[in-house]
Amino acid sequence: MTERIAILVDSCCDIPEEYLKKSGIYELPLQIIYKDKTYLDRRDITAVEVYDGLEKEIPKTSLPSGECINQTLDEIAADGYDHIVSISVSSGLSGTYNFLKVLLEDDDRFTYTTFDTKQVAVAAGLIAVGAKDLIDAGKSYSEVVAGVDKMVKNTVVYFCIPTLEYLRAGGRIGLVTSVVGSMLKLAPIITCNSEGIYTTAAKARGMKKGQRLMLDLAKDFIGDHKDYLLAVGHGADEEMGQRMVKLLADNGIHGTKQFFGQVGPALGVHTGPGLVGVGVVRL
Repeated sequence: MTERIAILVDSCCDIPEEYLKKSGIYELPLQIIYKDKTYLDRRDITAVEVYDGLEKEIPKTSLPSGECINQTLDEIAADGYDHIVSISVSSGLSGTYNFLKVLLEDDDRFTYTTFDTKQVAVAAGLIAVGAKDLIDAGKSYSEVVAGVDKMVKNTVVYFCIPTLEYLRAGGRIGLVTSVVGSMLKLAPIITCNSEGIYTTAAKARGMKKGQRLMLDLAKDFIGDHKDYLLAVGHGADEEMGQRMVKLLADNGIHGTKQFFGQVGPALGVHTGPGLVGVGVVRL
């Protein structure tokens, strides 16, 4: 019997739009919660709309609802899929992974494997891209699971932000050290450690120097590897995002596949506007 394999991601993975449109990929929206209304991440609110309202209110985020997850699982079953590869943003930053794992354990319709990427945003999204590519290449479920497990162990994200205000407000500051940003214009380079918690990789005097540091960090991570996925994300600053793309390209960093885009609302809530980030998955 042919295995029909679906990819299940949460919206904080920031999977590229062109992949989200592919058959067999399903996205669970996190919730963006304001005092007077709750929005579904990436469905009925954009990151730019979040940024535009930050001076009035910094919303909270919450994991997808149980009702939403169950509806999505029903949809996956109705579409004829019997295997699920579930790829979630770091459990150190969100409860989505653990909640979803519990619901899948109670659903006997699927053979499934859940992955805690220990990553966020474009890095987690790239793992989903790699998983879908394996499925489309005709790999078996066990081969896809083995491939994703390898990718999770070979993924990194770096992002530079002009202020820590929003990470502090959202309680996602993790192990990021205090930076006197307003006085010194220091821009921290943030990454996820082995536990999937935010930590400081470096500090730069300004965003442009931060991009140079991210270039060096990405080059060190890629090393001699020729086959890798690459993504650059930005927080309502396309010009600076494109500058990062050019900086990478000018230094010989071209992914086997590479992507560029605006980060999603959920990440935008916690980082604020101006972010530039780089994700790499070694294949």
